[in-house]
Amino acid sequence: MSITTLTNTKVIEVYRGSYINADLIAVEGIFIIESKGHCSSKDFRGLFQEVGRYAKKYKVDKWFLDLQTFSANPEDIDWVVDEWIPDITKAIGCKHHIAFTFPENVIYQFGFSRRLNKLFPSGCLHIMPIADKEHALKWLQECDQ
Repeated sequence: MSITTLTNTKVIEVYRGSYINADLIAVEGIFIIESKGHCSSKDFRGLFQEVGRYAKKYKVDKWFLDLQTFSANPEDIDWVVDEWIPDITKAIGCKHHIAFTFPENVIYQFGFSRRLNKLFPSGCLHIMPIADKEHALKWLQECDQ
């Protein structure tokens, strides 16, 4: 099911790469990032640079990350955690809601959540592991209510 059908609103295509895409539901302030396998450094950093521009412009603080088939170089993950996330939180604030799907790898799930929680002050980051896109979008749409 398409994002436009799920939300009944206009979706902006922010980035299209070989293995990773990003869309923005501007009226809801929700980014949707979906991966389709191993992401090259060029695609990974290109995506996050574009997402960063839109996130700052629209003050986006809600994210759906479909990471079921995701993989990337460790250096790129470090770049997002050490540089990109601090830059975004400085520009738009530290309160974020993140709904995600993860690969079956429990170690990856734990490591990702632990690293994110270290970056944000207590009470600023709300993480919800969710199995499907429809449930994730509903949770993100209702999280501020």
